[in-house]
Amino acid sequence: MKKLILLCIICLFSSKITAQRAKVNQVFSFGGAFSSGQFIPNISFGEQVLLGKDYRFAIGSGIRATIFSAKGNTFTGLKSPYLLTTITPLIRENMFILNAPISAEYQGDKVVAGFNIDLIGLTFGRSKDSLAISRYIGSTDNLSVKPTQFNFALGSAGSTNSEVYVGFRIREEITVKAGVSFLFTKLNLRSTTDEQITKLGNFGHSMNAIPFINLVFNFEK
Repeated sequence: MKKLILLCIICLFSSKITAQRAKVNQVFSFGGAFSSGQFIPNISFGEQVLLGKDYRFAIGSGIRATIFSAKGNTFTGLKSPYLLTTITPLIRENMFILNAPISAEYQGDKVVAGFNIDLIGLTFGRSKDSLAISRYIGSTDNLSVKPTQFNFALGSAGSTNSEVYVGFRIREEITVKAGVSFLFTKLNLRSTTDEQITKLGNFGHSMNAIPFINLVFNFEK
């Protein structure tokens, strides 16, 4: 995965350098993924540089916002001593994930296919103290969780989303894309005593190959 991300970054910068000889499209999309009755919306805006003799290949970047509710989802400890510990938030509180993705795409006359990967960004969300905790050593009093703030795909830090998809062009500037999403979210467990906050460790939740659908608008710049 890291080699693939690095390759996409290199291609992206190379395409920016040669953009004067290529076409550039502005892209706006919205939609969401579905998992166990939960809808995970996202919206994005960015640019694609179209390359090749017939402009069939596109490399892009931009900004994507994803909204995820941790309620009812089980997060597992990522490092010792919490590898066997699980945490499930019981109250709905959305995580707002804002990342810069990179993308690669092949564009046919009617069908497109490609993928995108969140590279770096931030996650926002309030702390939650209504939790179901399993296999935790010690007192569970005064424990809460809060989304980890910084996201970085190469370091497996924070919350990131990736998509693999195919799409059908309804019109030249409108495409419907469907595929599978790989969403990883992360919370930090903390203890609060006498107004002193102690960070105890990170807990992660993976949602692999969940279906999504997006409506995409693209306009030549």
